[in-house]
Amino acid sequence: MGVLSLCEEAPSKVFGVPLSHLRKTGQMRQGLPLAFTHLVRFLEKHGLSTRGLFRVGGTVLRQYELRKCFDRGGFPKMSIEDVHSSAYVLKHFLRTLPGGLIPEPFMFELLKVFRMFRLSKRHKAVKKVLDTLPEENYNILCFLTFFLSRVAAESHANCMTTTNLSIEFGPILFHVPQGPTKLEEEEMCISFTEYMLDNLRHLLPNMYPQASATNTAGDSVSEAGGDFTPEKCVQQVLLTETSSKPLKIGRLGRLRRQFLHFWQKFGSCNGRRKVEESEKPSAAGDVQCMSP
Repeated sequence: MGVLSLCEEAPSKVFGVPLSHLRKTGQMRQGLPLAFTHLVRFLEKHGLSTRGLFRVGGTVLRQYELRKCFDRGGFPKMSIEDVHSSAYVLKHFLRTLPGGLIPEPFMFELLKVFRMFRLSKRHKAVKKVLDTLPEENYNILCFLTFFLSRVAAESHANCMTTTNLSIEFGPILFHVPQGPTKLEEEEMCISFTEYMLDNLRHLLPNMYPQASATNTAGDSVSEAGGDFTPEKCVQQVLLTETSSKPLKIGRLGRLRRQFLHFWQKFGSCNGRRKVEESEKPSAAGDVQCMSP
């Protein structure tokens, strides 16, 4: 059995595996990957005013250390110096997601209606396609795009407008297949991503509350003490199973209720958390991890 096989079968592997794998191995809560939310909450607390966020990659060694820690089933202990490296790892998670966050059939349909309809009718046509995305992909897309909208709101400090963010995330959200029209389609994906970020209130629901300084996963140590990490708090929230028959409140209502319940629980645990170092750094520079 080769090294590659061992990596593919590792139950805690996070990068380059389908969302179904993360769900089966207990690495998702409320339809969101724990590693993904850990990175977003850290960047939301420490990175919004960082110049060149998502354009500067940090250091290769630190990127490797962070990925290695997540793939071991832990959560990195990060500081303000890790903003660029953690932003790269967030992009790497989306880039290596098999099939892309927006799978190919949906990509072609979205680009089709984006080209066909004028702005007056485009919102409705695009929203109709987005609403048919697989539920976990839809959850992540909502979570990510509203975070990116807050990044863009601080563009006076970080220089990351929706145009610049679209250049970074357009080719990541959509995995354009190789072919003679690849460059043209990637440019269209970038344009669509910018359109989506500029019109979120018409296309996607903001299903989680505004972040606050007292309710993020970016804090590494709590003076309140206790043995709870943010991820342990998240793990106490049972994943709400979606019924095969849609409830009367509809899919959007169910998702909104799940997310609000999730963040209320997350906040209630925040005052009791404390980082646990699962291992000491080795001479090779291993990252300090918190085990979930």
